[in-house]
Amino acid sequence: MERADGSDNDGNDTRQTPDNMLSIWNNFQLTERVSLGLGATHQDTFFVREDNAVKVPAYTGVDAAVFWDVSESLRLQLNVENLLDEEYFPDAHSNNNISTGRPLNARLSATYQF
Repeated sequence: MERADGSDNDGNDTRQTPDNMLSIWNNFQLTERVSLGLGATHQDTFFVREDNAVKVPAYTGVDAAVFWDVSESLRLQLNVENLLDEEYFPDAHSNNNISTGRPLNARLSATYQF
């Protein structure tokens, strides 16, 4: 049976829909002013398009953060993403245009409240 759009993908998996996804994050208060965060995200494999010709592999990423309340109005935060430097593919636009995830990277930010 053909779909109204002319494609013949009946019974195929829906595109970019992993069977399972999980994200967990936890903060640990080390002192009154310093805390650590650690988290993980897992995503199962998924097909790029409805034709089910190309499958993106599953991945698990680990991120971490350090928070430092310098004063009541200033907070510094360091986020480290993809801590294990995993190669992963979070998104795809077509069977031959698949986005790669960012490698190990860090971001430092400051928040000031007044």
